[in-house]
Amino acid sequence: MSASVVIAASRAESPGAAMTIAGLTVIDRALKQLAQSPETRVVVVGDGSIALPSSLAPNVEVRTVADGAAAAAIAETARELGAPVIGADLVRVDRARFDGGFRVVDEPSRRVAEDAVFAALYRPDLGFVARRLNKPLSVRLTRYFLVRTAITPNQITLFAALLGIAGCGLVASGQFAAICLGFALEQVQSILDGCDGELARVRFQQSKLGAWLDTFVDDVLNVLITVATGVGLHRAGAGSWAVAVGVAGAAMLILSNLIIMRDMRRQRASGDLMDMVWWFSGGRRLAELSGGGKPSIGSILFQLGRRDSALFLWLIFALSGALVLVLVMAAIIALCWFVASVIQLFTAPDAAT
Repeated sequence: MSASVVIAASRAESPGAAMTIAGLTVIDRALKQLAQSPETRVVVVGDGSIALPSSLAPNVEVRTVADGAAAAAIAETARELGAPVIGADLVRVDRARFDGGFRVVDEPSRRVAEDAVFAALYRPDLGFVARRLNKPLSVRLTRYFLVRTAITPNQITLFAALLGIAGCGLVASGQFAAICLGFALEQVQSILDGCDGELARVRFQQSKLGAWLDTFVDDVLNVLITVATGVGLHRAGAGSWAVAVGVAGAAMLILSNLIIMRDMRRQRASGDLMDMVWWFSGGRRLAELSGGGKPSIGSILFQLGRRDSALFLWLIFALSGALVLVLVMAAIIALCWFVASVIQLFTAPDAAT
């Protein structure tokens, strides 16, 4: 990224700069986006016609000139710094580029820019169920409700966690209706699990704490639902083997999670499992192997083992009265992660560069 950038904030940009995209004005969005690169010097040159946020990042400098002199001052500042100029009415989806984006001048162009912001949330590493079912629902919830509130991404994560825990309790009851409702709550938790990250991205509220909290909640729920399935199956009439399988699967998940968290810290990964380099990923982050290519047996099995796909299949199994299939699948997934993480422990691949 350039060492400096000039934001043109004159009367010419003021109509679009004041419009709202995903809960933020366009100018506020531009400043928050650039604040994510604190090494970049940001100079806002304007005539006072555009209201700036009351609190600015340390890397932002404001130069105010007389009305009518802004165009010349912007050009001069750009020459002085050798920096590109972006309009205060420009929405950039790719923060690494200054030569593109969507200029907002009226309501139709605002909608086009907002469409692009939310379309960018469909990352190439999404699982099949996440892309086809969860993400369309979560993006709509984020776009049309959450961005209009003061709710934070971490609050969504914790609320979704409570739903997931309640779902585990219902599954453990062993009663058919409660089991179905429990897995329905797990599916809702999975959808909300997308909302927290979406809200963080469109509001520029990403944090390491949020990424780790999201991973921790998913890990805990995976353990609880494995145990709950074994307990629920036992209460529904199965033998004590069901509880043993559930506890064994949970134990393997706990051990693999500890190994994975240790390796995330070693690799300085964000807290997202897909941000890690694995022994089988050829020196690349897992996300880079999940974004396309010709389907293979391995990639299909990997997709089935992903949390979004597993929870959806488990809901179908529960509705079909086949709770034993949930337990078998959960145990197989736990065993696969356990084996993969043990190999990871002894191979310790380097982080991606």
